[in-house]
Amino acid sequence: MATIQDVAKHAQVGVGTVSRVLSGKGYVKEETRQRVQASIEKLNYTPNEMARNLFFHKSGIIAVIVPEVAHPFFAQFVNAAEMVLCEKGYQTMICNTYYEQNYEQRYLEMLKQRRVDGIIFGAHTVLDILQYKNIHLPIVALDRDLGENIPCVCVNHKMGGQMAAEELLRSGCQNVVQFVGIKEEKEVSTPANVRHEVFEETMRKHGILCRSIHMKWPTADISYYQNVAARLLEDYPDIDGVFATDLMAMAVLQSALQHRKRVPEDLKLITYDGTNNIALTYPQITAVVQPIERLAKEAVHLIVDLIHGKSFQNKKIELQAVLRPGDTTMGG
Repeated sequence: MATIQDVAKHAQVGVGTVSRVLSGKGYVKEETRQRVQASIEKLNYTPNEMARNLFFHKSGIIAVIVPEVAHPFFAQFVNAAEMVLCEKGYQTMICNTYYEQNYEQRYLEMLKQRRVDGIIFGAHTVLDILQYKNIHLPIVALDRDLGENIPCVCVNHKMGGQMAAEELLRSGCQNVVQFVGIKEEKEVSTPANVRHEVFEETMRKHGILCRSIHMKWPTADISYYQNVAARLLEDYPDIDGVFATDLMAMAVLQSALQHRKRVPEDLKLITYDGTNNIALTYPQITAVVQPIERLAKEAVHLIVDLIHGKSFQNKKIELQAVLRPGDTTMGG
């Protein structure tokens, strides 16, 4: 098996030059780089990732921190992020915070101790933002505002909330409910909060009654959503429109059919996120779809850039959600 010394000898360069070519760091003449690459291919040299990471004081591991990986949105995001990280030569450490600050704090300590090279952060606890600002190590935020030095990837939630409201308005709704996060969620600086504000504002502007129901943090506990959905139709039997995220929307659809409500004639329903699970529903739920795979790809590209020394100031990548028509609205 060829060694790095064999590659250096074959290419007639020093071992340090081969290391710079492998790491992508430091200046190497293009002609020399091509000669080293040709020697690598000729000798079928495969770098020892562990040795290379040790040499450059890197772990080769990126932590992806989410509230709960069993939740459909985060499951889809983590899966996509892991695939892109693998393509770039990184391993993925999946970390659940379970909505607890102490878990979040523990993962930040791992970054400080260099046990991971960077963090893609999608948790939603209310840990003091100063703890992020003072780290000065590679962090990318998913749908969180963590300070000017930490880049963020998110969706244009203002447009998303507007699209959901307009679809229910086109469907003729007069009495709607939207499901929002817990009341303390406003303490968490996240662009997602704006979709609820825009949705309610749009409804009220058109004279439509709009109620907001506060829920737990995003959870994958199916029984929780089923219980909330059952209470919804008992407490508000006259509603004709619901705006919710995927699991809640699926539970409302199930409960509505159990109560012999006609969808969409009696109850219109639109969901936010549009994860793969929604494809299993019948009737098909109309959805405002977040581009989850693209969010993951952009987050990975940013974290790799940070690890390689690039800095960002007030960097925010905002992608566009799209309306996917279904059978639970009548907007046409």
